[in-house]
Amino acid sequence: MKIKLFNTSAWRITRVYAMLLAGLAVMMSLVIILVVGVKQYQAQTQKAIGIARALKRSSIATKDDWLWWRVGSSTNSHHTFIKIQVSPQHKKQKLFYSPHTKKFLKNNQLGKTYQLTDNVHYSAKTGFYYHAQSNAPADGKWPAARYDVWVELNGAINLLWLLIRLIILITLLFLVLGTWLIYLLARRLNRPLVQLTEASKRTNRDISKTYQNQLPIPASPQEVHDLSVEFNRLLKSLSDQAQADRQFVSNASHELKTPIAAIRGHVSLIQRRGEQHPEIIPTSLAYIDEESERMQRLIESLLRLSHANQLELTTAVIDVSQLVHQVVQSAQTSMPRTIDVHVQAHVSAETNGDAVRQILNSLMANANKYSPADTTMTVSLTADTKNFTLTVADEGCGIEDSQKSQVFNRFYRAKSVRDQIEGNGLGLAIVQQLVNLAQGQITVEDNQPQGTRFIVTLPRLKPVQQDSEKFSN
Repeated sequence: MKIKLFNTSAWRITRVYAMLLAGLAVMMSLVIILVVGVKQYQAQTQKAIGIARALKRSSIATKDDWLWWRVGSSTNSHHTFIKIQVSPQHKKQKLFYSPHTKKFLKNNQLGKTYQLTDNVHYSAKTGFYYHAQSNAPADGKWPAARYDVWVELNGAINLLWLLIRLIILITLLFLVLGTWLIYLLARRLNRPLVQLTEASKRTNRDISKTYQNQLPIPASPQEVHDLSVEFNRLLKSLSDQAQADRQFVSNASHELKTPIAAIRGHVSLIQRRGEQHPEIIPTSLAYIDEESERMQRLIESLLRLSHANQLELTTAVIDVSQLVHQVVQSAQTSMPRTIDVHVQAHVSAETNGDAVRQILNSLMANANKYSPADTTMTVSLTADTKNFTLTVADEGCGIEDSQKSQVFNRFYRAKSVRDQIEGNGLGLAIVQQLVNLAQGQITVEDNQPQGTRFIVTLPRLKPVQQDSEKFSN
C-alpha cells in the first residue's frame, strides 16, 4: 500500500510536469522551425530578386555580354536558372540560357505545376522554386529585354526537414531524460509526505495513545519540515487538552463524590437510627442541606464554565466607569470589609458589559474569600486609547510564584488554603475564559506589602474620545 501510494503520487507529479515539458518543447520547436523557415525563404527570394536586378543593370544585349556576365557571376547553375529574352527593334528575338535552364524548363512543362503564391510554384518534376522577373524597356541605346530567374527552394526545404527531424529527436530525448529526472525528484520530494502520512495513520489507529505520538520531521523540503513541526505542535496541544479534560473529569468526579457520600451517609444514619434517636435528625438534615448546597454551587460553576467555553460575546459601547461603581456598590453590602475604589472617570469602551461585570464580581469574591475581614480590598480602573485595565488587589496571604501560573487551572487550589477555606477552584478558570472571549489578558502579581493583585486588560476596540484623567472614589 505504501509503495502504491508512493508511486501513484510520484507518477501523478511526473505526468503533470512531463506534459508541461512537452508543451514547452513543442512550442519552442515550432518557433524555431518557423523562424528558420522564414529566414531561408527570405534568403532565397532575396537571391532571386538580386540576380534579376543585377541582370537588368548589366543591360545584356549580345551573347558576349551574357558570357562575360556569367564569368563574373558566382551563381550556382545547378539550383539557379536564368533565361534572358532580348527583343531588338526590327530584328529577330534573342534567347540566352544559363546551364541546365532548358532542362529545368522542360521538366517543369512535363510535370503538373501549382502556383502557391505570386512567385512560389511547385512542380511534380522539379519541386518548389521561386520565380523572379525583371523587364528592361528599350531606350534607344539598348533593346528591350526580359530577365527570368528561377531559384530552387528544395535545398531550403530539405534543410528545414532535417532541422525538424533533429528537433523531434532532441525533444524526445529531452522529454525522456526530463521525465526520468522529474520522477526521481518527485520521489525524493514525496518521500517525506509518505512518511508523514504513514505516521499519521499509525497515530490515528493507536487510540490509547491519541495525540501523544510525534510525527517524523524531515530536514527537507522546508515546506514539509514546517508542516511536520506544526502538526506536532497541534498534536501536543490536543494531547494537553485531552489530558486537561481527563483531569477535569477526574477532579469534578472527586468534588461531587465527597458531598454525595456524606449525604448518603446521613440518609442511611436517619434510616437506621432515626426512630430510636430522633435528636440526630435535625443535625443530619442540616448537614445534608449544607452538602447539597455545596453540590449546587459546584454544578452551577461547572455550568458557567461550560457556558463560557461556548459563549460568543456581543459588544456594545458602555460606560465602564459607571459599571465598576455599580458592581462595587452592590458587592459592598455582602462584603464586611473596606473597599477602596479608584476609577478613571468617563471611560467608555465597546465590550460586553455582562462579561466585565462577571469578571469583576468573581475577582472581588475571590479577594474577599482569601483575605482577612479586617483588611482592605482595592478596585481600580485605568484606560488609554486602546485598552482599559481593571485591577483587584487584596491583603491576603498571597500566592507563591511557583503557583501563579496554575491558579487559572480548573479545580486548582493552593495547598496553603485547600483545607482552610471552602471552594472548588473554578472561579478563576471562569474569569480567564471570559477574559479570553473578550480578547483580553489577565495576570497575577504580588501586592505590596502583602497580598495579591489580579490585573485584567481588555480592548476598547473602537476609537473613543479622550477620557477624563480624574479618579473618583
